[in-house]
Amino acid sequence: MRVLAKNIKGFNIIELLIVIVIVGIISAVAYPNFNEWRKEREVRGAAVKIKNAIQAINSQVQRGMYGFVQVYIENNEAALHIVTKGMKMETLTNMVNNGASDWNNDPTSRCDTDSTGYWDHDGSIDDMLEVTEIWLEDITTSFLDGVAAVCFAKNSKWYSGAGNFLSAAGGQISVDSLFFICNRNVDFPRCFVDEATGIPNREHDHLFLVEWSRFGNITMEKWNQPREDWILQ
Repeated sequence: MRVLAKNIKGFNIIELLIVIVIVGIISAVAYPNFNEWRKEREVRGAAVKIKNAIQAINSQVQRGMYGFVQVYIENNEAALHIVTKGMKMETLTNMVNNGASDWNNDPTSRCDTDSTGYWDHDGSIDDMLEVTEIWLEDITTSFLDGVAAVCFAKNSKWYSGAGNFLSAAGGQISVDSLFFICNRNVDFPRCFVDEATGIPNREHDHLFLVEWSRFGNITMEKWNQPREDWILQ
């Protein structure tokens, strides 16, 4: 019996060009949305990492591993650098009992960012679960080419700040409690935010903040441009 030949055809050149054009149109429409989604995920992921780092070092205070801890932040043109550090209770006690120490004479020096031997454990030096180090190359904050630090203790008595997190007005010293996070690029080397009001003074595509209290309560929020308000995440 004769077998019928199958009628099999491939694409001709016109059909192939039509398919390529359709795929190109779909890709052109979808790419901006995908790119924005990727950027948003990048900034959100950075904010989550920073929030988790602050929560983690505070948990070591509550556990009794440390009596005093620091979250150190350095921002420059290359990257945003975060390090957590811990001071053991014995070291803290020696500081408090040393009447000649700056610890007692100058409270603004307690959250020290300069001395190499000030902390028992340093995330940039020690490979330990209790302390950590984070590098974020495509992320920036509201200050550039500077250092900021905030320090916590279990009873909040030694809560203090340094650098860009230490404010002075009218003779009063206060510790800032907000940290802004956004994409880094040529137009945005830093996050443009009025730190007094917490309101951006330039429109950011993706802007987050991490906020803390002297007792170590940490929250994360995202700026909603249409509503012109911060939304808890």
